[in-house]
Amino acid sequence: MSELFFLPKWPVLADQVPWYAVLLLAALLAGEAVWRLRLPRVLGWILAGIALGPSGFDILDHTALGGLRGLLEIAVGLILFELGQRLDMRWLQRNPWLLATSVLESSLGFAAIFAVLHLIGAKPLLAATAAAIGIATGPAVVLTLVKQLRAQGQVSERMLALTALNNAYAFVLWSVLFAWLHAEYRGGWVAASAHPLYLIFGSLALAALLAAVTLALLTVLGRRTDAQFVCLIALVVIAVSAASLLKLSVVLTLLGYGTLTRAFDRDRRFVSLDFGRTGQILVMLLFGITAAGLDLNLLPSGAVAGAALIAARYAGKTLGIFALARPSGLALRKASLLSLGLMPMSGVALIMARETSAIYPELGPALVTVVLSAIVMLELLGPLLAHFAIVRAGEAAEES
Repeated sequence: MSELFFLPKWPVLADQVPWYAVLLLAALLAGEAVWRLRLPRVLGWILAGIALGPSGFDILDHTALGGLRGLLEIAVGLILFELGQRLDMRWLQRNPWLLATSVLESSLGFAAIFAVLHLIGAKPLLAATAAAIGIATGPAVVLTLVKQLRAQGQVSERMLALTALNNAYAFVLWSVLFAWLHAEYRGGWVAASAHPLYLIFGSLALAALLAAVTLALLTVLGRRTDAQFVCLIALVVIAVSAASLLKLSVVLTLLGYGTLTRAFDRDRRFVSLDFGRTGQILVMLLFGITAAGLDLNLLPSGAVAGAALIAARYAGKTLGIFALARPSGLALRKASLLSLGLMPMSGVALIMARETSAIYPELGPALVTVVLSAIVMLELLGPLLAHFAIVRAGEAAEES
């Protein structure tokens, strides 16, 4: 045995470094730096992820990012559950024009993206799949900005509601398109019809089961906030794991889980939803990990298609919002700000694009290039536009 046996071995192996802590610290510092420039902290978290990732200084390589995938999925689950919780179905019943607005802005967004991508040479199947993914607004950006700015008002509340709804529409459309993808690349009619139905109804059934279990547990636990906090964290982790194991949609399962828990809770067993500091840590990691995983090398080849997708997406959503602004009780000025607030596009779109690529590698490279190029552009631009919309609407309180 060496006389210096007590010294650590060198070099240190990559898997021995707590990369989540490195990323969290970098995100924290970058977030505070941009906040002093009166920019949203979210932007700093994203910049920190890009800088540390393979497209930056490559401190977080693909192996390290793969080890953080579990944290990423839990963070996405928390965001989607909370967004579903904030969707008030009674508001949609009182104001059916708001529901009509969500359907119209998503439909016109889909049609505009499909038409523009097809015009610039994309195949119909690629254009349709990218359009389905493209109508989803980034839930993490919208929810985080509303919470950080303590925003309240028509623009902020409609941003949350429309984001929840267009993410649900995006997933359903994406699932239905699987029938077309099966017919194109596999040719089996059983898979073509059964796979979309399994994804949609299986995810909703799991969401309903989780909502029932949650409310039953809350009846036993009572209205203690600490007990409800631990219960919900555990159940969200279980929900993410169950959806992954059953090959269902994490997006639709968690959105449905949050929405149905609120809808079924007639006795108000839920005290309040506040994931506090734990949630804040996971959200910071979500932005950092997502940004670190972006391949900026794809941007030159997909810049034209990505920019076309963004322009068409904005035009379609804006037209839909303006068309029904007055019937839904929204002034045109606020309608213009709402359309800007729906521009973020990140985690959910990236998940759907990569899942499509994994199942259908024939379509994968072209789809990922188009969608990822749009995401890279909106990763930085989207939070700035949404932040601007909330502040200009006069709905941002001073952050504590």
